[in-house]
Amino acid sequence: PPRGLAQQVHSDVPKGRGKRVGTQHAMDDEPLICEPGGGGLILPLFGDDEQRWDPHFRMVIYLLGLLWTFLGVAIVADIFMAAIEQITSKTKAVETHDGNGESRTYYVQVWNGTVANLTLMALGSSAPEILLSVIEVSTNNFFSGSLGPSTIVGSAAFNLMVIIAVCVSAIPTGEARTIENVSVFGITASFSLLAYLWLALILLVSTPDIVTPAEGLVTFTLFPVLVILAYLMDIGWFSRKRNWRGYAIGMNGLLPTAAEMSRIVAEIKSRFPSTEISADVLSKMVQHEVQRRVPKSRAYWRVDATRRMVGGRRVHVPDDEVDLQYDQLMEDGGIDDTDEEPRTAFITFSAGGFYSVTEGDKEVVLTVLRDGYAKDTIKVFYRTVDDTATAGADYQAVEGVLTFKPDERSKQIKVPIIDDDEVENDEYFYVKLTKVEVVGRAAKAKKRGGPPAVELKLSRAMVTVVDNDKGGVFVFEQQSMRVKDTDKEVVMRVVRREGTRGRATVDYHTSDGKAIAYYDYTHTSGRLTFDDHELFKEIRVPIVPTSGYDDKEEEFFIHLTNPSEGTALDTNQHGKPSEKLTATVVIVNDSDLKRQVDTVSKLLTPVNHDKVRLGYSLYTEQFRDAVRVRSDDDESPPSVRDWIGHIVALPWKMLFAICPPTMVCDGLACFAVALTLIGVVTAIIGDLAGLLGCVMGIPDAITAITFVALGTSLPDTFASIASAKGEPYADSSLGNVTGSNSVNVFLGLGMPWSLGALYWSVQGATPEWSARYPDLVLKYPNGGFAVPAGDLGYSVTVFSFCATVTILTVLLRRRVFGAELGGPEPYKTATSVFFVGLWLLYVSLSTIKTLGSGTAERCAPRRDSTFEVGRHEHIVIVMARRRRQERTASCKSRRASRPRVHRQRFHGHMGKACHHLVDVAGGQEPVHASSTLAFIISGLCCSLLTRQTRDVTAARMATPFTNRLRIT
Repeated sequence: PPRGLAQQVHSDVPKGRGKRVGTQHAMDDEPLICEPGGGGLILPLFGDDEQRWDPHFRMVIYLLGLLWTFLGVAIVADIFMAAIEQITSKTKAVETHDGNGESRTYYVQVWNGTVANLTLMALGSSAPEILLSVIEVSTNNFFSGSLGPSTIVGSAAFNLMVIIAVCVSAIPTGEARTIENVSVFGITASFSLLAYLWLALILLVSTPDIVTPAEGLVTFTLFPVLVILAYLMDIGWFSRKRNWRGYAIGMNGLLPTAAEMSRIVAEIKSRFPSTEISADVLSKMVQHEVQRRVPKSRAYWRVDATRRMVGGRRVHVPDDEVDLQYDQLMEDGGIDDTDEEPRTAFITFSAGGFYSVTEGDKEVVLTVLRDGYAKDTIKVFYRTVDDTATAGADYQAVEGVLTFKPDERSKQIKVPIIDDDEVENDEYFYVKLTKVEVVGRAAKAKKRGGPPAVELKLSRAMVTVVDNDKGGVFVFEQQSMRVKDTDKEVVMRVVRREGTRGRATVDYHTSDGKAIAYYDYTHTSGRLTFDDHELFKEIRVPIVPTSGYDDKEEEFFIHLTNPSEGTALDTNQHGKPSEKLTATVVIVNDSDLKRQVDTVSKLLTPVNHDKVRLGYSLYTEQFRDAVRVRSDDDESPPSVRDWIGHIVALPWKMLFAICPPTMVCDGLACFAVALTLIGVVTAIIGDLAGLLGCVMGIPDAITAITFVALGTSLPDTFASIASAKGEPYADSSLGNVTGSNSVNVFLGLGMPWSLGALYWSVQGATPEWSARYPDLVLKYPNGGFAVPAGDLGYSVTVFSFCATVTILTVLLRRRVFGAELGGPEPYKTATSVFFVGLWLLYVSLSTIKTLGSGTAERCAPRRDSTFEVGRHEHIVIVMARRRRQERTASCKSRRASRPRVHRQRFHGHMGKACHHLVDVAGGQEPVHASSTLAFIISGLCCSLLTRQTRDVTAARMATPFTNRLRIT
């Protein structure tokens, strides 16, 4: 170029060289991070010698190092989460008084669960992304970079779309999970959208490409606003129901109360209804259930997911593994068949010993039940006894022996009925159990002085023979019935006596006594319809399984009203038909269950508190678990995957075991040390990501939304899957995603952007700032914290659209299927595929935009990494831009003075400009990838000219640089 032009161009080239330069707005004379003379905060370890290694070898080394460092930051982040768990799990005693003046003490969490999740817990799970953004700004002379913000946006996209997708599919078929606290989810979901819409507003609309101190501080201030609103929603400030005291911890740490123990034992027994479980096996099952029911935090699921990856001590046993353990326990001795503690069998009649039959029936069937121990052979002797019904006239007398073999629970007695044509009142007879014998055990039990082997609980049953020649009277077969609080339902039989002719109806309903509807039982009402000659109907009332431990005796009532014409209710005490007939149901606690709870409570001490504790109390425990695969407390041996994960992560485990135990200073010491280590490892991740992207020729923005976002979000993915499958509600798996996305913006961008904006508001526009952002000098002469909105603004806009669609789809699933996670097939799979497709759409559009903006050329390494080559190429591009501007101005002036210009002359001027550009750039100097776009544009321009001009241009472009041109 002419000397004057060359000097003028050289004056525009910024001077100096930084150690590490962001690729998006790096000065062209500074070496890239992967070139000799360049580098990051810590890497490369071998300096310029490493920068000259083979690029393909470096790609593999940096990729493996990045993956391994992701594993390390996940491990130290989980130590950080364990410290946070220790801090936020503090409790205090709260004493309350009831109306009778009696006091009761509850243990209440000091930290509100929602506040803990949105503050310290979110900081723990998102610490790598937040610190990456903070370190990038603070170590780059308070210039913005693209790695931190793009990582936060890319991680948010992966969390919201991919994690929710896998959680929807992770729910077993036939199950579903819904959000319990909808108000808190609504706040976090709204703020997760608001955060990124706010970013788009300040980057594209308010002050394009600049973040002012006010905008940075507002971004940071939105974080406490989110926490306060979520807290008010959680305690019910905006509704009539408020909870100022917090959440009572029902299990008092890890030891359940007797009432809670009763419910657990009852549920275990319901899984094995026909098996007598030994006390030892039952205590192990109860211990599993106790540990599963301890309230679990976000840290619990995160730490357990990471420890499974690295073969560490597990803190959670999945439901399917628990079921397998239960089956194994039953096979290894779940049935107590020893004679050391003889058990008692109880013989009784079903239906409370009341049976009814019409004269037209051929026989009446009575059922004899054996409750309790069922491993012996028992003989039961029986015979019929007359009352108003006479053997031979109304029924046939029977006598015999019922033999219960081991595990048999019921036998039947059949008594034939004799019909006659006389109109008569109902008649009665009895079936009596006269004697019981236990084969082989009665004498042994009596000799030891233990409990008897068998007892007759109900030795006589009454049978009513109903005349079938009249309309009939409705009565309850039992006026009073006692049921256990472990029973699923009570069955009350209504009998049609004194005639069964014709169709008849009667209404029924329940009412409260001491037992309360929907707390002790389910309110039931309806109408019973008897067909011609139909004798009885059943009323079924569900019992709420409270499984209480304390003595309980609470009743409710079942009423019969409004009998149909031709029928009546049973007579009252005055001998007149009743207008309402009432039966009483008494709910009592299960005495057998109480006995088993007492036995299990003795065997349950001590409970292994370490199984659900995330942290440690001693250094020896930390180092022991660091070098050990799984733990001695784990009942299953380590698998091959556990060994591989342990070997790969062993250096990180040993290094991070230096963190103080979480029990020291209530977790504060561990909190501080772990946060420092996270910062160090995050700095290494930033260097590795920059080196890998530079060697591969990928811009930082693309590296951030792909490699870095996936690596930092994988532990949260596994934690959300475990939470979705292991908890009854979807609050933990979904609410944590939306809350974390909001916190990432408010802390990860609000904090460094506020510092950067304040710094540049004081510093003003320096020569270095003007050299980095020449396009912003005229618009912002006083400088400012520059965050060019090009690629980042587009990425935020695309994410906001995809995030809105995702959240609306989740809400639609709640309305259509009644649950956010799970649901019927094929909709469950279709939802997951749709969400993953949205994430791929976001990544694809963001990548295309970044590559199309020319960032790829600016981040590619130079073929000849010398300072002079970078300066020469800067001269070429600046000179070409100015020459193009001069030609364009010349064309416009000529067009204005001579409106009718021949097309060939215009083509001639354009052709000369193209030839000149090719002559300058096609010399002997190597070609940098940043010049590629200019040559392609010039080629396209020349292709529009005449054939002769195109041929000449092609000939000049053929040599010498095309064989050496590298396009990423």
